[in-house]
Amino acid sequence: MDIFQQWLLLKIKEHFGGGEEPQHTPISFEAIGNLIGPIFEQEDAPLDEVELQRNLDALVELGYLKGSDGIYHLTFRALVYAEASQAGSQLVRDQMMQLLKLYGWKALAIALAAVILISLIVSAITVSVLT
Repeated sequence: MDIFQQWLLLKIKEHFGGGEEPQHTPISFEAIGNLIGPIFEQEDAPLDEVELQRNLDALVELGYLKGSDGIYHLTFRALVYAEASQAGSQLVRDQMMQLLKLYGWKALAIALAAVILISLIVSAITVSVLT
């Protein structure tokens, strides 16, 4: 599954995956197009329906969607993947914040030292070229 397909699956799950039985909620191709179309319009990029169809077909082949006649349904696999993905993202964010709190000042000091060192090197090169 490529990144666009992951994003598309998460968007579909986010919008259509609610309720008591999200696996039985019919999702039309048009509804998916209407869901992501405005996002593409914001970026001045046309929504390529052929490409969208190809990505939806790939999600069907991978078992994340069931589809027939332009109507799709989320599978249990899609629901588990989406939940695990969100939980994993939150875990990574929490770990990054913890590392930033522990080592943030060291990273800032290293970055500042690098800027000073680069400035000194550029200054030395400039002085040697001008003299």
